[in-house]
Amino acid sequence: MWLEPPIQLHSLPREPGIYRMLDADRKVLYVGKARNLQRRVSSYFQRQPESPRIQAMVALVRDIECNITASEAEALVLEHNLIKQLKPRYNVLLKDSKSYPYIVLTDERWPRLRMHRGQRSAAGSYFGPFPHAKAVHDTLHVLHDMFRLRDCDDAEFRHRSRPCMQHQIGRCTAPCCGLVSEEAYRQQVQQVEMVLNGHDAQLQQQWETEMQQAAARMDFERAAILRDRIRDLRRIVDGSPDKDLPADADAICIVRQPQAVLLGIGVRRQGRDLGVHTVRAGQAVDADDEEILQSLLLARYRREPPPGQLLLGQDEAVLQRLRHLLRLLHPKQRVELLAPRRGSKAEWLAQVARSSAEQAAHRSLDQQPAFAALARLLGLDVTPQLLAAVDNAHLGGKHMVAAITYGGWQGAEKQYYRRYQLDDVHAGDDYAAMAAVLRRFFSAMCEQRIPQPDILIIDGGRGQLKVARETLDDFPELSLRLLAMAKGERRKTGEETLWLDCQGDADGQPLAMRPGVHDPALLLLARVRDEAHRFAGSYLRKRKKQSMLQSGLDHIPGIGPHKRLALLKHFGGIQGIRAASRQQLAQAPGISQRLAERIFIALHS
Repeated sequence: MWLEPPIQLHSLPREPGIYRMLDADRKVLYVGKARNLQRRVSSYFQRQPESPRIQAMVALVRDIECNITASEAEALVLEHNLIKQLKPRYNVLLKDSKSYPYIVLTDERWPRLRMHRGQRSAAGSYFGPFPHAKAVHDTLHVLHDMFRLRDCDDAEFRHRSRPCMQHQIGRCTAPCCGLVSEEAYRQQVQQVEMVLNGHDAQLQQQWETEMQQAAARMDFERAAILRDRIRDLRRIVDGSPDKDLPADADAICIVRQPQAVLLGIGVRRQGRDLGVHTVRAGQAVDADDEEILQSLLLARYRREPPPGQLLLGQDEAVLQRLRHLLRLLHPKQRVELLAPRRGSKAEWLAQVARSSAEQAAHRSLDQQPAFAALARLLGLDVTPQLLAAVDNAHLGGKHMVAAITYGGWQGAEKQYYRRYQLDDVHAGDDYAAMAAVLRRFFSAMCEQRIPQPDILIIDGGRGQLKVARETLDDFPELSLRLLAMAKGERRKTGEETLWLDCQGDADGQPLAMRPGVHDPALLLLARVRDEAHRFAGSYLRKRKKQSMLQSGLDHIPGIGPHKRLALLKHFGGIQGIRAASRQQLAQAPGISQRLAERIFIALHS
């Protein structure tokens, strides 16, 4: 054995189940499944793993917990749930939390056409899944132009007395106001179903016949409408069908980059190419293809049925094990896993890989060059890996809030974002607010509840930097650098003034440089700072909205929803309650003399 196991391996059961690797603090490092728990767990300690990630994990293991399941399929589901819940440090994690979007045609008297995510429990016909929301919105836009079905919710539909703007611009036939018969609307619905089910050629032929008949009887207005519908239908269909490709299939490829692993998923449904979806796999740089693909298949096809064919670029041994996984997930469904080497399927797989690589380049997932430019700009010996930014926000001194955001080599690290209420700070005192939020932020870092960034960006000038330095001096165990970033007179990116405080000199001169608007280092700083602006602003708006829905009665002991509503109805609003005397308050329904006294004092204190 290359390492001494933390438990007696022979005591482990030989049954299917899941296992959890724990460190010295009982924190879960890794979650895995096994047909035979004893054999699988023992394999970690019998020989040195090839993956540096697994080597590092095994070296930290101090205990192992196991759960026996009734079957391997049940272990598969339990493993997926635990990984999603615990997010272990050494598991491959897919950065794709949203469910895939569908187009749904509701089953009701006046069906509507809309996008849907989540469980498909509502009655209706579902079409998809689409690779991303943009593909759904583009398709819906064309379908509403062509077939003019409603997209409003039921509450708005029932209470309409005149047609809405959608009818005015020709995208709805206004069934809410009786401007279309139920039979004609049903024909529109049937035509939508034909398109979404792949029977567009039949519909196109029908429209061409109607167009020629309309032109023959000199009904040129009707002929023009049909001509435009045929053109829009061809816009959806053109370039999609390829007779050599399967009607329903997914093409999955792995794109490896120096600091990230991407999964490209090409989607075809009903004979149409719906585009390419790119998923980022975290902690997978040194993971093998099989582990990454297992995570993807489990996440993508656990609830959603897979298409008839999956195209991958791996060898037959890997495909065989992936087939076994899919049989566990969907035992009654037959799915072909193919590894095409030539022909149209291989070309489609290569096209998906190119598209995913281009999307990755466009998103700039790897920002290491910008971090290296920042190190040169600030004269640092080591390239930073993690930045954080802090920003305060308020409305005229009210609703004081603050936000902390993080940015790393792979972009925003949203799991570390934090926001704070600063109601105990004097209204409008930006320095006191900065000290208050940083004190809580630094305390969280000392307690290891949040990672320590290499550089903390302070939104402001020398004054804010001095307050931050004085606060940081109270936490000698922390060693992060502070960087103040003040906007220029025109408040444009590239014209900021920077103060770097790394030796405790918060009264020094600003950095002597004018990098310009296209400098990658300054653009990186601006992105992280602007993200803090956005996060703080959204929290401020949320608190403002909440305050608008509250009244002075909300925090009075003894006043619940029913008594609050009774008071508002009795006095006609909060102003009437404020103007009432103690005796008048006691005359309201359900209000005693003691409670009236409490309300009067609370509203006039």
